[in-house]
Amino acid sequence: MPCGRYALEAFTKAGVTPPAGSRELDVKAVLTKVALGEADAGIVYVTDVRAASDKVEGVGLPTTQNPSARYPIAALREARHTATPQAFIAFVLSDPGTKILGEYGFLPP
Repeated sequence: MPCGRYALEAFTKAGVTPPAGSRELDVKAVLTKVALGEADAGIVYVTDVRAASDKVEGVGLPTTQNPSARYPIAALREARHTATPQAFIAFVLSDPGTKILGEYGFLPP
């Protein structure tokens, strides 16, 4: 999973070896373990922390240790309707679109 890969990158940048057996199947499993007190901490996306804010507390990683996740956006070359995907991409990349995404923890491109 990408989040696990990003977590390993953060640990490597910090010079920390994660304990054996500490990997979970997905972000939801990490959040659940932390929320239930079965783990002291876990590395998940900011958006997931915000979605579970009443159950967990987010703590940011230092910039030097925080990997940057990239989310590409594209339209299918052979889509039947080309105007709709192009309009969606334009909106996502516009000021209002990046503002909305920012409210959910996504950084601007």
